[in-house]
Amino acid sequence: MKYLAFIQVAVRETERIARDRFARTLLVFLPVGIFLFLGLIYLKGALREIPVAVYDADHSKISRQVTGMIESSAAMKITRYLSSEDDPEKFFTDHDEHALIVIPHGFERDIFRNRPTRLVVYTNSSNIVYGNILYREAAVISGTVSAGVTIQRLEHVGVDHPTTMGLVMPVRTHVHTLFNPWFNYLYYLLPGLMTVLLQMFIFFAAAKAFNTEINEGTFDELVKVSRGSPLQMLLGKSLAYLAYGLGIVMLIAIIFMIFGIPFTQRVPELILLFALFTLVNIFLGFMISATIDDELVALDLAFFYNSPAFVFSGFTFPMFGMPFFNSLYAQFIPYTHFLSAFFQLYQLGVPLHYTYPALGKLSLFLLTGAVTAWVALKIRVGEKKKMERNVIPATA
Repeated sequence: MKYLAFIQVAVRETERIARDRFARTLLVFLPVGIFLFLGLIYLKGALREIPVAVYDADHSKISRQVTGMIESSAAMKITRYLSSEDDPEKFFTDHDEHALIVIPHGFERDIFRNRPTRLVVYTNSSNIVYGNILYREAAVISGTVSAGVTIQRLEHVGVDHPTTMGLVMPVRTHVHTLFNPWFNYLYYLLPGLMTVLLQMFIFFAAAKAFNTEINEGTFDELVKVSRGSPLQMLLGKSLAYLAYGLGIVMLIAIIFMIFGIPFTQRVPELILLFALFTLVNIFLGFMISATIDDELVALDLAFFYNSPAFVFSGFTFPMFGMPFFNSLYAQFIPYTHFLSAFFQLYQLGVPLHYTYPALGKLSLFLLTGAVTAWVALKIRVGEKKKMERNVIPATA
């Protein structure tokens, strides 16, 4: 029965988690509340109808066409028209619009006289997301107007339409956007945020698994239930935390369905990946908890280790653009390797063997945490038995 003691440890730990307010909050209440809250934040998905202002200094037929194209753009919405009394350079200091599009005086005249002219676009790129979208839309409008004017000129002198199109657009670009063709921030950000929070929730809870027993004086009971085996302690406690972790994974799947986030049908592979990732964070948390008695110090260390995971993982900024030491540090965070395999499976739908390098690195994290925690517990159990042997003769 000694080899099945981990089952008793697992049952005991499950009950302890259910009674512990900190663990219950981390593993049940926070995931439900935060995941739903994040989904509602990004519910709109893609940015539409970004407020912009227009200053038409030309008041010509072509300038009105440009204004109409701006208004018909799904990404922009004209919320203000400026007059000659306004100062475009100081516009953004006291207005909420994210772009100012200026159609200069003589715009149509210069076009018909074959003189180069400009469509001036001021973008408030303090928010780079707005800046990129508005620049793209302005470039499309400018290119469309230029092509339209050229076509009119060529057809006016008798060039047929097919030849005109060949002259104006000798090379056409066909962009096939894969995996998130809607540029939807809900589909992009929410999966990343939920998975990094999964790491933090599991890691923080596991970082209190053993030092809490020591500080509350229940470690002797744990030793008794596990028959004095550190391996049985680790197996039992990890099963309990794995059950709660997989519950959070089920919640992530439900959030995917509620908000309609598309994913490929690699469900068994994704379950395997999430189970391994959860175990990695459990045993890394156990490593801290088994070696550091002070619970606050253990949680501080867990926070210090986990807090840069989202930034350094390459999710928000590619690692090849980071300084060397930042990209090197990212390799020592399990989320970096999980994210690589996660996007391959959930978005690309690749066979499992493509993720073997990432799974191998995650397994090294798991082995490191498990072995270190086992050694620390072996030392603690040995010290406890030594103290008991010393106390018994003295009492006798």
